[in-house]
Amino acid sequence: MKGLLIILILVIGYFIFYRSRTFAKGPSGRKMSFNKKTKPFSATIDLYKSSRFNPTTIQMVVTNTGTREIDLHAPVIIFKRWFTKRKFRVLKVEHSDIYPILLDKNKTYLLDISLEQFYETVPELQLACRMCVEMKDLGNRSFKSPTIRLKWF
Repeated sequence: MKGLLIILILVIGYFIFYRSRTFAKGPSGRKMSFNKKTKPFSATIDLYKSSRFNPTTIQMVVTNTGTREIDLHAPVIIFKRWFTKRKFRVLKVEHSDIYPILLDKNKTYLLDISLEQFYETVPELQLACRMCVEMKDLGNRSFKSPTIRLKWF
């Protein structure tokens, strides 16, 4: 008796779900899928540390995951500690202006960031325990990397 009741509830639930979906999309509506939709302008930024604690260099990898080419402005490096943030814009790479940079579809850009130059310029940055990178494109869309931990305290 319980098995029959469960099967009946599942069948009724399926028909209600199916009818509401066809009503919303029409009889020629596409089936539901869980694939990630591709955006025309999209980029991912990943950060990799040279060591687990107190890294000296950070490797930034920018990948164009969109369906079109994308123009990106210079990256902004954000150092975080508790409720304070310090932002630095990368203006030049090895004494040459390369920004804005054009990335074709599925292409990557690699940049090694030495943290020593920031620590020498602003000594209080040695207290910063987290870091992330943000880049904007010419359409003012913002792409941000996940925050990485530089040290625990």
